[in-house]
Amino acid sequence: MTEQTEITAAQRSFQYQIWLMLVIVFGVILAGFLMVPKTEEQRIAMMERMGTTNQGEIISPTVDMGQLLASLPQGEAPKWKVVAAGGEGCNQGCQDVLVNSRQIHMLLGKSSGRLERIYLPDAASLELIDLEELQAVHPYLRVQPIESSSLTELLQGTSADWDMLDTRYFVVTPDYQAVLYYTQQHDGGGLLEDLKHLLKYSPNR
Repeated sequence: MTEQTEITAAQRSFQYQIWLMLVIVFGVILAGFLMVPKTEEQRIAMMERMGTTNQGEIISPTVDMGQLLASLPQGEAPKWKVVAAGGEGCNQGCQDVLVNSRQIHMLLGKSSGRLERIYLPDAASLELIDLEELQAVHPYLRVQPIESSSLTELLQGTSADWDMLDTRYFVVTPDYQAVLYYTQQHDGGGLLEDLKHLLKYSPNR
């Protein structure tokens, strides 16, 4: 009788262990489904909350650049964008930013097709820019003249607000949300690492 009681207790203990394992496994799966971000903006926000480091500066709140970029031709699959803006004409600082972005684009290798580069010169300063030479040096660069005030208004009240005297990069999602920015003092390798990370974990649409 004692032996049968011991076997029954052992069986019950084993059943409890099995149920505990099942609860843990399904709990982790459920938590994973609930935590997975549905958009790139939610993913960036989750990374910020969890303390994940970016080489660039997070734009808070994110900025919708759709009204500035939506008129550009779009392919079948929306692309991530590196957008350069600011600076008087395309001075040396601007040229350095564009060259760096070109090199970073090339270093993305097989992922380079998921990214496009855009330059937003001030429409009032176009006479200071040799557009033909610019396109010759950067044949895959999209140039979209804008009114600088329109970009200033978009960035006002965000962490990316600046006087536009120098040229900056912005990382923009396929949905036109600017999520990161980089000054000329940032290491170009940091932008490359951030782009690799974003492209790796974002949907390939």
